[in-house]
Amino acid sequence: MSAGVIAAGARPAPRLGSIPLRPAEGWLTLVATAAMVMVLGGSLQDAAWTPDTNNPDVNFLPWVGLLGVAWGVFGAKIGWGRWRTHVIGALLAGLILPLIVGGIALGHAADVGWGPEGLTARFMATFGVAQNVWRDLVILGKATTTEYAHYHLVFGVIVVGAGMLAGFTVFGHRRPLDAVVVVGLAIIANMAITSHDQLSLMVIFSAAALLLLIRTHVFDEELTWARRKIGDPGTVGQLYLRGGAAFVAAAVIGSVTLTWSASSAPLQGVWADLPKHLQGLQHLLQQIGPPGGDPRGLGIVGFGRSANTQGLWQPSEAIAFRVQRNPGEDKDVKWRAGTYAVYTRFGWDWEARPGQTLQPLDVTTSTQDVASRDPQPIAVGEPGYAVGRREFVATITPQAFREGTIIAPNELERVDRSTRAISVGGGGYFTAAESDDSLNTYTIAAAVPVYQDVQGGVTEARLRQAGTVYPSELKGIYTALPTKAMGPASTALLQAIKDSYQAPPDVDPSNPYDLARAMEAYLASPANFTYDSDVRDDIRADCTGDVSSVECFALMGRGYCEYYASAMTVMLRASGIPARVAYGFLPGKRTDTQEVVSAASAHWWVEVFFPGTGWVEFDPTGQVGQPQPIPSGSVGPPTLKPSVPAATFQDRDQASVPPQRPGGGVNGTGVGPFIAIAVILVIGVLALAYAAIRRAPTKPMHPDKAWGSIARLATRLGLGPRPSQTVFEYAGALGDEVPAARVELTTLARAKVEVAYGKRDLAPDRLRRIAEAYQRLRLALIGMLLRRGIRRRRR
Repeated sequence: MSAGVIAAGARPAPRLGSIPLRPAEGWLTLVATAAMVMVLGGSLQDAAWTPDTNNPDVNFLPWVGLLGVAWGVFGAKIGWGRWRTHVIGALLAGLILPLIVGGIALGHAADVGWGPEGLTARFMATFGVAQNVWRDLVILGKATTTEYAHYHLVFGVIVVGAGMLAGFTVFGHRRPLDAVVVVGLAIIANMAITSHDQLSLMVIFSAAALLLLIRTHVFDEELTWARRKIGDPGTVGQLYLRGGAAFVAAAVIGSVTLTWSASSAPLQGVWADLPKHLQGLQHLLQQIGPPGGDPRGLGIVGFGRSANTQGLWQPSEAIAFRVQRNPGEDKDVKWRAGTYAVYTRFGWDWEARPGQTLQPLDVTTSTQDVASRDPQPIAVGEPGYAVGRREFVATITPQAFREGTIIAPNELERVDRSTRAISVGGGGYFTAAESDDSLNTYTIAAAVPVYQDVQGGVTEARLRQAGTVYPSELKGIYTALPTKAMGPASTALLQAIKDSYQAPPDVDPSNPYDLARAMEAYLASPANFTYDSDVRDDIRADCTGDVSSVECFALMGRGYCEYYASAMTVMLRASGIPARVAYGFLPGKRTDTQEVVSAASAHWWVEVFFPGTGWVEFDPTGQVGQPQPIPSGSVGPPTLKPSVPAATFQDRDQASVPPQRPGGGVNGTGVGPFIAIAVILVIGVLALAYAAIRRAPTKPMHPDKAWGSIARLATRLGLGPRPSQTVFEYAGALGDEVPAARVELTTLARAKVEVAYGKRDLAPDRLRRIAEAYQRLRLALIGMLLRRGIRRRRR
């Protein structure tokens, strides 16, 4: 083994014909590197991100990863540089992967052979997939695309790239940490967003990574012993390998045992407000992510400024927030977080996108004496339209809901802290209310409707006679629809609904209330539509081409609350009736004055505007949405400013008294696993950056240059050499200041003496080792400088 090791260290750029079959680094190094990359391919494949998992052609990822490793090793062994290896490998992958993906896209039609015509057909199929994706996501601006073969291309590029990087860094740079970090980050990222159990894959990766690191270290030790002729390198290597294998086995077995038996959550609740900062990331992943698999949520409970209807409703099971009610308050309410004003054909936005005519958001900050903790008015003009309401006071304690949005039923009026009221239009039409202090317990006062046949109460009779004289600005905002918002299927659905109901006698048959109630009943009926939280397969089957989410819902005949609420809102707008989507949470579980609202109760519903009354809630999702019944009431004119008996409306002075705050601490938010993943990713990125900085220069370095540069840097730190010191004396003195770099200092000092006094010409391999030692020593000195700066600031 000694001879082989020495030969490996002294041959910087072998010719192609002189490369031995057995790698000098050992077969174990090659097998461990290949295993890590194949585990990455297997992890992506196991997650089943695409819906064509029954097609055997999709199981190509581990094998193209193996080809990537082979190419990286090949480039390193024939003496190519990093860029040449990767560029040529990328060109080859650009030829091979489209052929594989084209075969997947063609499906059963892929039996075209591998002749010129077959190759052309495969390339054209891949090109067609790319065209369709560009059309859907960029030209049409859709939230998702019905294509999925392009994800195979993306995954293939990731795995091939990881394989080439791993092969070249291990066998070219001899830096296995780079390979472990890059491949490990990719595997952890995939595991973090899939609910598939991939513990076995992580065990295999961990064992392969540890063996790779140990085997590479053994190889470096063998080189050192061979150069210095200290004993038999082969014997030393065997001792290291046996000890390392025992360590790996113990570490893997211990980790698996701990994973199965551990019940603690040390990171539970740490940085509990982190998910709210990642809301945009979640929406981005939902838009560009593949349509299949069983994705794991990011631990975020919230809605955001915009929402795209994806085809999968996957709420969290955590507790969103807790409510402390006033004694005697027994009304069940939906907890509204905000409303969406703009339909984008594939989802909803708070405000208009570029090119749309809706007025921009108006953001008004309401400030008050937060120390008093008394609910104060917020600057939203909309409650002035709310007639037939009474006050509802509650104290909210957020838990998993970390969005920064104030939660309140129906019309929010007051909140006990500084708040940003976000609205659209000059009339201040409500969108959301946000506060930087909303993650702590806060008290709200809201106006909730009184559904009673009393003067000023909300009844069917009064809503039927509300008329259609809407404020012009409000009607312009809440009846606006983009081009192609509805297609043939949704237009036919609207006509079917209009034909399905008959207004009561002596009532205008075109009144908005009866049309809205007929829509609600028609959509909620299981005979017409089916509630389904996962309609991704139906979208791919029925919603190809330029199809809006409402048209898609009409074609599929199934969906979840987003589809139901969007369809009803858009059809009402198409009928000239102002309507908007409201989002928040269904009523929670109540015990006495306590209410616990689960994140699984996240919900969308519809609000319709009626002159003289304001916004009235409808829920076309049926029993899932817990619709609010409205009494028929007597026929009579609406009362714009009601005088309601005190027995019906609570005394406002009494209701304004904030209830007692719930005692005890806030329970864990359930984001512990997410935080752990984030911490691992950050550590991995930092490790990768450090490994990249430590990567040895590709060019050799002369001892005089290295020694002079280190001396100048040390002089800036106040550790420069004294005139009377010899090279070795100075190296020893500097080593006392930087103990971690003693070996590097010895390497540079010995080379400096050999060149300056022995007049020796060092071999290229020796000069490369000098460059490596110089790089590590330089980093050690810079680290010492940073530590000194930190200590000075603390003083």
